[in-house]
Parts: sequence; C-alpha cells; structure tokens
Amino acid sequence: MGNNIKETIKKRKNMVFLLIFFVLLIANILLYYSFFKHYFGHHIVNVPFAVVNNLLTMGAAIIIFGFISTRLPQFRDLRDSSIYEMGYLVIIGIFSILISYFNQSTHSGAFFMPFLNMFKVLSVVLIFMLLATKTRFFYNIMHRKATRRDLFFAFVFFSVLGCLASRYTIPVNNSFANVRNLIIMIASLFGGPYVGIPACIVSAGFRFFEGGTTALPCSLATVIAGFLGSLIYILNDGKFPKGRSVVILMFLYVGFEMALIIWLTPAYVSVVYINDIYPLMLFGGVLGMILCVMIFREVKPENKLSYEELKIMELENTLEEYEIEIEKLHDDVELLKEKNDIE
Repeated sequence: MGNNIKETIKKRKNMVFLLIFFVLLIANILLYYSFFKHYFGHHIVNVPFAVVNNLLTMGAAIIIFGFISTRLPQFRDLRDSSIYEMGYLVIIGIFSILISYFNQSTHSGAFFMPFLNMFKVLSVVLIFMLLATKTRFFYNIMHRKATRRDLFFAFVFFSVLGCLASRYTIPVNNSFANVRNLIIMIASLFGGPYVGIPACIVSAGFRFFEGGTTALPCSLATVIAGFLGSLIYILNDGKFPKGRSVVILMFLYVGFEMALIIWLTPAYVSVVYINDIYPLMLFGGVLGMILCVMIFREVKPENKLSYEELKIMELENTLEEYEIEIEKLHDDVELLKEKNDIE
C-alpha cells in the first residue's frame, strides 16, 4: 500500500515537471516565431558569402580540435607522455592563432566584447557564490539542517546579489543584459520558498522601481523565477536538481523571459530589445548555471572527510600500530629478562 502511494506521488511530480518544461518550451517556440516573423516576414535577409565561409571553417576547426583533444589523454598511458603535453600546447597555440585571424577577418571584436563583459559579471557573481559555500548557512542548507537564521542569511545574500545584478548590466545598443534571474533561480532551487520567494520579491521590486519600458516584464520574470524555482525545489524533495535538467531549465527560462518582454511591451520596442540581449542573456544564464552546478558539487558532502581529517585518521592508525609494536617489544624484553633470571 505504501509503495503504491509513493509511486503515485512520484508520477504526479513527474507530470508537474513535464508540464513546467512544456509551458517553457511553448514560450520559447512563440519567441522564435516572433523572431522569424519580424525578420523574414517583411524582407529577405542577405547573408554575405564571406561570413558564411568564415563561420563554417571556424566550426569545422573547432570540431577537429575537439576530436583531437579527446584522443590526446590516451597518450598518458604511454611511457613517454611528452606527446600529451606537446599536443595540447600545439592545439592551444593553433586555436589562439585561428581565433585571432577570425577576429581580424570578420571584425568581430564588437560582437564578442559583450560576451566577455558578461563573463566578467558572471565571474564576480560566482566568486561570491564560491565564498558563500564556505559559510555555515550554506553548509546547513545544503545538508537540510537549516535554521531560521541560516535561511535569513541566505535570503539577504541572494537579495543583495539580485539587486546588484540589476545595477551591473551589460549594455548592448541601448539594451541592458543582466544575470538577475539566474541568481533568483539559483536561490530558489537551492534554498526553496523561504529563500527564493522573498529574494525574488526584493529583487523584482528593486528592478521595477528603476523604471524603464521593460520594467514590468523584467520584474514579473524575476518573480516567476522565484516561485518556479521554489516549486521545483518542493517537487524535488529539497534537492538541487541534476546538472542537465537545471541547465535546460535555465535555457528555456531565458526564452520565457524574452517572450514576456514581447507580450508586455510594444512590438517596435520589444523585438529590437530582445534581438540585442537574448544571445547574451542565454550565454550568461546557461554558462552561469553550469558553473554554479560545478561549484555546488565542490561542497563537501556530510559523510565525506576532508583531507586534513583523513591525514589525522591515518596518523592515529599509525600511532596505534606503533603502540602495538612497542607492547610486543616490551613483552619480548620481559621474556628475555625472565630467561636470564632462570639461568
């Protein structure tokens, strides 16, 4: 009876998960349809052959380099592993030259600069996240030992990050990309409704009072991110989702946010705005979530000992062995003394 109830609950949870992803997927499809209608519905887009040629050759080079780099670790098993190190040095050198040539030939510096700026912002956010993993409140929440104080500190931490993300943006042609919803989604998936919902309300309120044409949809997207992440947290029994699932979730949610902007702002504003920031927001959201998952995996599990603790245990075991040996030697000495006394 109990197993049947558990199976029923599990099936219902899976249905809710599928429904969430389905709704986000539909929003992304509508977003891409809006793009297609805007760019191809009124005029034909002519793409220069040189651009296509550069993109294809660059893609082919990346695939070949990836293929070679995955085979290089096999040379580690050889006695002379110098080919392994030399191979990677050659690949890195050629790849750097290729990127430099591609950048000069296509004049793509202006294109890549916003992505580099987004990576800088991500780096700052992830440094704060990495520092947070060393705190007691983070450890307690990860291992389901959170007190009200821990949840409060987590709420303050993510709220401050969410507000800062609204201020530190990446400008692209009068549009501004940020990682606010990434932060709120992480807060909700990590701390649940007691962390995610208050943090999303604070961050959304901060963004709304900043004003602007997109204030309403951006604020609404932040609130939805907090509630959606909290719902997934509850459905997943308080566990942070697996890496692949959470990355797909972030990918779809960025598209959902862009769709909200289209639906809640005039078309002459929204499409141009999204055209500038969508690739950047997608890059920041997906890459940020991947790096966040990597950071969370570095957190020491409760049943895993640190290096220092293992060394202490090893020394204690060694000391016990020495004590046993000393006792044996002491017994041998006593036996020798007894023999000498008898003789």
